[in-house]
Amino acid sequence: MNNMPKLPAHDGEQWDGFTIDELRYMRAYTAARLEIARERLVHNASNVSEAFSGPMGGGQNIFTRLLGALSYVDVAVLTFKIGKSVFRIFKSLRGR
Repeated sequence: MNNMPKLPAHDGEQWDGFTIDELRYMRAYTAARLEIARERLVHNASNVSEAFSGPMGGGQNIFTRLLGALSYVDVAVLTFKIGKSVFRIFKSLRGR
């Protein structure tokens, strides 16, 4: 992971940009990271859905299907909204 090309310091040196090979490498690296994160999310979601399926059954794949239908942007927006709500709660509790 430490092989990623870094932007040079902007201290007056001339920089011509990344080469096409560096751009391809960074794109492939990012795609692999996103795929690993998605697989980890689906795996965690399946563990959670198994825990909530309980004696009723049938609910095992609903949560996994829901997460599979969401794009990365949707997950990011939901995470932001939930985090914002939690932050407000903690902020109001601290103010008392």
